Amino acid sequence: MIAHIDADAFFASALQRKRPDLKGKPLLALGMGGGCVIAASYEAKACGIKTGMRLGDARRLCPNAVALPSDFDEALLASRQIEQILQNRCPIIQRYSVDEWFLDVRALPGGVPEDILGWAVELKDTVSRSVGLTVSIGVGPSKLLAKMSSEYQKPFGATIVLPHKDSKRANCPSILTIEEFLRDRTDDSIPGIGARRAVHAEANGWHTAWDIANADKEKVQRLFGRPGLDMQRELLGEALEKVETESAPPKSISRTRSFRPDKNREMVYAHLLHHLTYTMLKMRREGLACTSVTVWLRNAEYTFEQKIYKLPQATDTEEQVLPYMHKLFEKLYEYGTAYTQVGLGLYGLNPKGGVQYSLFENIKRLDEAEDVQRAMDTLHKRYGRESLKRGAALPVVSAKKQRLGAINE
Repeated sequence: MIAHIDADAFFASALQRKRPDLKGKPLLALGMGGGCVIAASYEAKACGIKTGMRLGDARRLCPNAVALPSDFDEALLASRQIEQILQNRCPIIQRYSVDEWFLDVRALPGGVPEDILGWAVELKDTVSRSVGLTVSIGVGPSKLLAKMSSEYQKPFGATIVLPHKDSKRANCPSILTIEEFLRDRTDDSIPGIGARRAVHAEANGWHTAWDIANADKEKVQRLFGRPGLDMQRELLGEALEKVETESAPPKSISRTRSFRPDKNREMVYAHLLHHLTYTMLKMRREGLACTSVTVWLRNAEYTFEQKIYKLPQATDTEEQVLPYMHKLFEKLYEYGTAYTQVGLGLYGLNPKGGVQYSLFENIKRLDEAEDVQRAMDTLHKRYGRESLKRGAALPVVSAKKQRLGAINE
């Protein structure tokens, strides 16, 4: 059995923990730039506000909502406190995100508890009492079922999904069989289905998660690809993925930031340069090199445009990636368009090996790029990531100082 622990309205709850006067109020936790809601309190959700909604749209649904920038330091502290409690309970734990964790319940001292619902309720109560945030817990025979069941009774709920009915808890609404649970879940409640795929699922007559779990395999594969077949097996209780205590090296590293609509090309490009420094540092710490780079832009109408470039060889320095990133940006950027987000992704990551030079490369230039990157790594490690900036990235730094000055006044 696998448990999924999911913090409720995490970034909004972290703000309320730091400012108790916000509790009970419709609260919107905003992302970087303040244009997008990344979490909403349940009072705000009751008005129809959803994660990822634009602030303007959220305001129309709930005019009296309090909108504040997310406090990422407070959220990270709360995340670490929750994780410490979980680590004290279970030796096999996997952090899925900053506010989600998987536990291998079989690894608990004494094995799977006889009263597994009681165990889940006691755990969520302990987190609430100790951390000041609520979590919802789902337990099931597979990761997918555990994750879906943690959503079933949010907030502050506990749901157990079993292969067969527990005769001792026959009338308990928090303990269900796989069939009972999936019949009560719509097709779009399955993680990864999404609105577009849900339309196709409905067209095939699949209205519930149970319908998809038992659908014709050829149709499922045609609609969802081969991962769809694994999804069916996980929905029916087969644990295809284990709870991993050691995370595998990432296959990609990306970073994106949202901001208020901006037509200033230099400002948008400066954000992209910040992303390059961040992603390159993270990739080099993992001892990896990338083979592809991608850039995407989102305009004020929330329309995305993205381009990708396959690099001539595996690369792990800013100097080598920079010209390709710049070309992609130039192809995407349209003068006069207001943009609200820029992102950078490094893909096709593999362990860095010895440098293989081709006949057409400037070996001296490649060696110089590596020397420059090592010097930058040393400075970043000693003085922090913000200690060294490219000249073209300074507009973002200046804008931050102006905003801070306005706040302090």
